Amino acid sequence: MSYELKIALRFLKSGKTQTLFILMGIAVGVAVQIFLGSLITSLQESLVDRTIGNSSQITIKAEDDEISRALTENNQEEETLLRGNFSVIEKSLNNWSLIVGQLQGDERITAISPAIQGTALIRSAGKNQSIQVKGIELENADKIYDISQRLTGGEPLVEGNSILIGSKLSENLGIGTGGVVSLLTPKGETVRFIVGGVFDLQNESVNESLVFMDLKRAQKLFQLGSGITAIEIQISDPFQADVVAEEWKSQLSEVKIDQWKAQNEQLLSALASQSSSSYTIQFFVILAVTLGISSVLAVSVVQKSKEIGILKAMGSTKTSASRIFLLQGLILGILGSIVGSGLGILLLSVYQFFNQGSGSLVINYTWSGILIIGMIATAAATFASLIPARRSANLNPMEAIKNG
Repeated sequence: MSYELKIALRFLKSGKTQTLFILMGIAVGVAVQIFLGSLITSLQESLVDRTIGNSSQITIKAEDDEISRALTENNQEEETLLRGNFSVIEKSLNNWSLIVGQLQGDERITAISPAIQGTALIRSAGKNQSIQVKGIELENADKIYDISQRLTGGEPLVEGNSILIGSKLSENLGIGTGGVVSLLTPKGETVRFIVGGVFDLQNESVNESLVFMDLKRAQKLFQLGSGITAIEIQISDPFQADVVAEEWKSQLSEVKIDQWKAQNEQLLSALASQSSSSYTIQFFVILAVTLGISSVLAVSVVQKSKEIGILKAMGSTKTSASRIFLLQGLILGILGSIVGSGLGILLLSVYQFFNQGSGSLVINYTWSGILIIGMIATAAATFASLIPARRSANLNPMEAIKNG
């Protein structure tokens, strides 16, 4: 152990009250950063998960028809004039199996599901309601929507004329598993289906309007032949959806690729503002801790000026004198970070304990994140000791001994 470290430890022990206050300041600062950072990160992850966790992050569709492209380029008020009595045309994606085969080798894809999206009118016991029908291959769609784990009744089967309906729709129609409903398509065809199960996707509007059925049955219902209307995809990093979508646009022709970030710009803006606010608060917490450490150590230089003067008179160099206070800052930073990390985890545990229940936010933390915060706090504490270290290095030994 170098003599500078021994002296640094002796100075810290001799000023126990000052040392304790500095340690408390660092520990509280680190705890606040861990708690605030984990809370904001978990909140953002929860918001993103609720928004796109069980939905398509990238959707591949057929190119818009000529009328839709004209409407996109011109005033939307011209829609009635251009379309006349025809509804929006949902073009069929007929070469979808080739596209799926081309994309399946992409390691970034975690789920890929062909789907048919259409509208219909559902009827049961004299009650009518407009719904969205989604034709799926359950095995593939389950990786996106997690349907099998979100059933409140029945079985996860969409074979033949068996369909799955949302919990709110089931409540509105007064019908449950085993019940029979009629679907009226836009082309005037009426078909009877059996409710095989009821799901809850944790979204009231979805639970009220969405019906799942077998992909091949949906193809017959909407008379699409072997075509589909969309390929729904999830990727390992949702925030790279725009980059991946642009890359695929250059590889795939005659298709339209949508991605969730373009459809949720307000959410992303809110998340960015939230992150900026969090970083600003954390910056000022670190700044306050740094200034506090610097001021206390500066006072310590004055208090220990006689001892420093004696050391320099005995041959200690300016570098050694300054190193004593740098080591104090480093030691305080390390100890404060360790204590603060424990305190931060304790705060998260207490918060989680008092906020238990259905739908409550689950706060997660990572050891890598805690380590980064601890390293920043330690670096800030060491940096805070630079000014006191410089003052100690510039002390005149004779004057320090005389006036100490």
